[in-house]
Amino acid sequence: MDPGGTEPATRPLEGEDIQTEHWEDARHWMSIYDDLIRFKMGLLERVQRELPKLHPVAQSAADQDIGFIEAQMAGYYARLDLWYQRVWQLQGLWLDPNGRVIRHKGREAVLTSREFELLQFLLDHPHRYYTASQITGLAWSDAALYPEEVRNYVLRIRKILERLAIPCDLVNKPGKGYSLTFRNTE
Repeated sequence: MDPGGTEPATRPLEGEDIQTEHWEDARHWMSIYDDLIRFKMGLLERVQRELPKLHPVAQSAADQDIGFIEAQMAGYYARLDLWYQRVWQLQGLWLDPNGRVIRHKGREAVLTSREFELLQFLLDHPHRYYTASQITGLAWSDAALYPEEVRNYVLRIRKILERLAIPCDLVNKPGKGYSLTFRNTE
């Protein structure tokens, strides 16, 4: 992905330097993009809530605004993904898909295929929540698996994260699903 993308929504903000060597800078930019996404989500919700009350001409204009806001949000998510990747680099996290190995600051673990696929999927989408059925379809491409199997793999991944002292948690929010969240290690 081009960090300085050509789309306005994916261009870096003023002062943003994805090559920073400072953990604090990366966390700062993650926080900024998270705030921008939350703001745009709130704006989108308000516009969508008010849309039916508008005159048809105004509804048409609002539909265009919704498309613009959604494009901005997609760009913000792309930038946030870049910053998450940068934080992983600064934290010394490395995944080897060939050997299904995860390494973090001199420690490593060999994962099963499903463990690796789940962890890689969650690392690629760290700030988003996924239900068990979404995980079976998106991470494993096997919608026939049961939610209990997802919970089993989540427990296994949690133990691996703890054993390797990786500063993140695999959390579950009822109604939202599973997500990786960073711990503040400063």
